Amino acid sequence: MPLPRSISFSQVELPSTFKTEGIVKTLTSIKGPDGAVVGPVTGGRFVCLDDPFDVDAFRYRLHPGAAKNMVGLTVSPRSGVRTMAADGARLILEDATLKQGQRFQFAWNFMTWGDMPWNDFALFEAKPTAMGAYGISTVLYDLAELAHANKRTTGWRIGTWIAASDFAGTLEWTVANGQAMTDPAILQPDPVAFTNPAALLIDAIRVFG
Repeated sequence: MPLPRSISFSQVELPSTFKTEGIVKTLTSIKGPDGAVVGPVTGGRFVCLDDPFDVDAFRYRLHPGAAKNMVGLTVSPRSGVRTMAADGARLILEDATLKQGQRFQFAWNFMTWGDMPWNDFALFEAKPTAMGAYGISTVLYDLAELAHANKRTTGWRIGTWIAASDFAGTLEWTVANGQAMTDPAILQPDPVAFTNPAALLIDAIRVFG
């Protein structure tokens, strides 16, 4: 279906067009790892992927089964720290179509409570329905990039994708705990990689053109 020109998150429930994996909810605010309280960009709520506060004193998940297991997913962020995923959450918009030249835009904010080498990351993907058709996969940010800047959160930023060709498929936003792949022989992340859930906030989805 053609994407609406504007998608906002003003209700407790997500719009019915979205599906989720792991812990995904709408919030009016969240306290970031730097102590600052973050609110929505527009409207009264935003989407929060994962729950960094559902943890015990050692920052292990209280309900690990609620997270989406993402073992098998690997990414190569701009930081250059190739990463294998552990667990996290995903926001999914199926049956989306964009025409060539249309601009898809969303506000995002990535925050992490972890430390290296447990390399949390946030990912945006446009997965085509037809095999071999046009799509994209973009790592928005990772813990290593934040650590280099001596930060714990990106603050609100605007993600923009201009469709280079007609697109039909699924849009996905992912946030995941991960582990730096310093040894190619490692196939499973260390148990510590499953601690300190990160969060990815999404708001103000727009289509232009």
